[in-house]
Amino acid sequence: MSEVSVSILDCDFNNLNSEIEKVNNTNINYIHIDIMDGVFVDRNTKKLFDLDKISNLTDKNLDIHLMIENPLDSIDEYININPYLISFHIENNDKILKCINKIKSKGINVGIAINPNTNLNLLKPYLKYIDLVLVMSVFPGKGGQKFIDSTFERIQKLNYLKDDYDIKISVDGGVNNSNSKKLLELGSDILVSGSYLMKNSNILTAYKSLLNH
Repeated sequence: MSEVSVSILDCDFNNLNSEIEKVNNTNINYIHIDIMDGVFVDRNTKKLFDLDKISNLTDKNLDIHLMIENPLDSIDEYININPYLISFHIENNDKILKCINKIKSKGINVGIAINPNTNLNLLKPYLKYIDLVLVMSVFPGKGGQKFIDSTFERIQKLNYLKDDYDIKISVDGGVNNSNSKKLLELGSDILVSGSYLMKNSNILTAYKSLLNH
């Protein structure tokens, strides 16, 4: 079953209540929260999201994407809001198993995110421990970037790699209705889409077009 996670990085934070209400009135599965620290990527969004407020405004599952250095040191503050999923990056991280175990110990699903230029084979030792791979189809740091076409091949390869594991593949970056059909056909389970959904005049129509309904 194909699912959609809406990134609210580019939403109108001055009108957060109405922006979340738009999402609530769709069958979108998750709200994707992009946490950046200004170190792992240039942008810092740590103070952008009022996670307690967002949790209170929606019953949608929260999907936390940590683009931060030393995620092990920060995981606790995101565990506290009891999200459905926490994903952290494989790059520059020598404590991957500790991150996995800390998140799993709280009954939260674990994802590993991987950048467009990082070898997929680096994921192999961790596939048996995680629930999801978040494939970046742009370089992380800002919304509205153009989708990188080599992602299609990476999804295909990852689909073979994960054959023996019960893992979902999520794709994040530049996802819209011009690439979503192929992404789903190649084995993507979750489409993360931000500006295409949040800046569309009709979010419900945009959501349906992602899934080719």
